[in-house]
Amino acid sequence: MKKQIRLLFLLMLVFGLSITSTAQTKSLMRSTPESQGVSSKYIVDFLNAIDTGNVEMHSFMLIRHGNVVAEGWWSPYGPDYKHIMYSASKTFTATAIGLAVNEKRLKLTDKVISFFPASVPDTLCDYMKELTVRDMLMMSTGQDQEPRRGQNDDWIRSFLSKAQTDKPGTIFRYNNTATFMLSSIVQQVTGETVFNYLLPRVFKPLDIRGIDWDLNPQGINLGMIGLRLRTEDMGKFGQLLLQQGKWNGKQLIPKAWIAEATSYKIDSRGGNERIPAEINDWFQGYCYQMWRGRHNTVRLDGLAGQFVILIPDYDAVVVMTANASNTQKEMNYVWDYLLPAMKSDKPLAEDLGQNSELKKKIASLTLPVSKSEPSSLIQRISGKSISFQENNYNIKEAKITFTNGLCLIALKRDAETVAIKAGADSWKYANTSITSILSAMRAPSMKSRDANYTITQPVIKVAANYSWTDNYTLELNARFVEESISGEAVVFKFEDKDGVLNVTLDRKTARAGMPISGGPGGMMRPQGPLTGKLIEN
Repeated sequence: MKKQIRLLFLLMLVFGLSITSTAQTKSLMRSTPESQGVSSKYIVDFLNAIDTGNVEMHSFMLIRHGNVVAEGWWSPYGPDYKHIMYSASKTFTATAIGLAVNEKRLKLTDKVISFFPASVPDTLCDYMKELTVRDMLMMSTGQDQEPRRGQNDDWIRSFLSKAQTDKPGTIFRYNNTATFMLSSIVQQVTGETVFNYLLPRVFKPLDIRGIDWDLNPQGINLGMIGLRLRTEDMGKFGQLLLQQGKWNGKQLIPKAWIAEATSYKIDSRGGNERIPAEINDWFQGYCYQMWRGRHNTVRLDGLAGQFVILIPDYDAVVVMTANASNTQKEMNYVWDYLLPAMKSDKPLAEDLGQNSELKKKIASLTLPVSKSEPSSLIQRISGKSISFQENNYNIKEAKITFTNGLCLIALKRDAETVAIKAGADSWKYANTSITSILSAMRAPSMKSRDANYTITQPVIKVAANYSWTDNYTLELNARFVEESISGEAVVFKFEDKDGVLNVTLDRKTARAGMPISGGPGGMMRPQGPLTGKLIEN
């Protein structure tokens, strides 16, 4: 009897393991590369090429046959942090349109003006009267320039007032406001923002939680940008599209819509137009808020290299987040290394040596940090206040404290003190209320949030490192990992004059000319350096 019970237990255990190896759970399934027909060596080569290729990557994930076979984050970015999606947000807006079409709330042939009778201007271009939902999905509005989207503008009316130069549906021209109009249409026909509409239909079934999406001044999700997701969230959505809209046996998105939305619709232009069309991934055609690519691929595509690449011929999805200036180069790494890595649809012999090398490589991924020189000033300034003269940042004092390889920098305004923690030759994390080292705490931005309560002041994650570039120069580098894809650096310069330690504080870099969250505004205004002195008594 005991043998039978033991045998039954073993059978149940084996059966249970087989279930977990095939069923989709809250997280994507993990597997070794070779077990899914992928060579670990090629993934190592992919990572080595990135290290030497001057493309700033933040994360990658390779999914094969529904299993994550490789994933990595360049510190200080990590799996638990959301990342700005920029225009990869557009595909989610298009998906909401597809779901609304399936629910008979609208048709792709509907005229855009029919949704907004109160916003139609007195004078309306004839082409605008013809513009359909489908035209906007395929970026063929006929407008030669994007309409104005100022903080105080009615964005819908601005779009409808902008006359077209070409017949809608004939010429591809990238138009962010067109995607905003799609978001507006979803809100108009459902009574919900795109975010709230997708929440029970896509986000919750995929267990994508704790995310948010920027709203415009009128309370409409931006649609074209502003969604923030984690790398695995992006991978789940890509896998959902690859599986033709089915998840855990349930059809979340109609299969027919996936086929329609991912198929070639119109000639496209983009990327570096000096690159020949046959090797330019922005010249392969446009779908519904997605791009066709080489090797029969389709992708979600966001500024500076936010990609979810569907590779149906290989049953694979590649996710990348980055701050890349050369996004074609970033894409080429996929074609040169990850595509040939997928050698078979069947398992390969395990390569323990290369698999071990891959694990070591992934564990070592980090963005560069500056190496610090020793400084004789540390004992003199640590824990003491620096008093600043009146300045545009309204910073009254700063206090720099060194302890156990950490540097704590506190900046005080009238009734507000914020602090950033930095590591010597490493990234250290802190929670703060600011989105820039020197700028004051901002008012909470308008967002759709996955929460049933109001966040009065969201926690903002910042990672930083510090270095002494010489005896009198302290540099602080920071990454607001969920707020910006670019870095920010400030420099404290000390000068000992007649026994008084004078201090200047200035930006080494601005926020790389990019908005914090992809929303309207958010750009840094030029400011002068702060001047002050150390209070030594």
